[in-house]
Amino acid sequence: MRPDTVAIGIVLSGFLLAQTGLPAFAADSAKGGRIAERWCSSCHAIAPGQPSANADAPSFAAISTARKVPDITAFLSRTHPNMPDMALSREEISDLIAFMQSLAPPLDPLKPEPQKDNPPKSFRG
Repeated sequence: MRPDTVAIGIVLSGFLLAQTGLPAFAADSAKGGRIAERWCSSCHAIAPGQPSANADAPSFAAISTARKVPDITAFLSRTHPNMPDMALSREEISDLIAFMQSLAPPLDPLKPEPQKDNPPKSFRG
């Protein structure tokens, strides 16, 4: 194989990887667990069977089961009134999501994706 063909392949592979939005590093669920303990455990249940300190704060397992990674990433990238301003890096967000995913049961590839709740329309009588 010619060297210029190999170089083009490497550059193209790097470009395609960058376009997928995948991080260039491996997420570390242990680091995510430490972040969760520091920032999240005062409201959210971060361990299986642990009750949430705040009834309005879903458990990490529930978040991971009900939400997709891009949604969680977007949520954690912004500030929210009822949450501390954590200012997490992309790597820290990936680590935190890896930790959340370690708490949820593995997804069944044959099971249909969960549907969002559609509240019934009110009736006029």
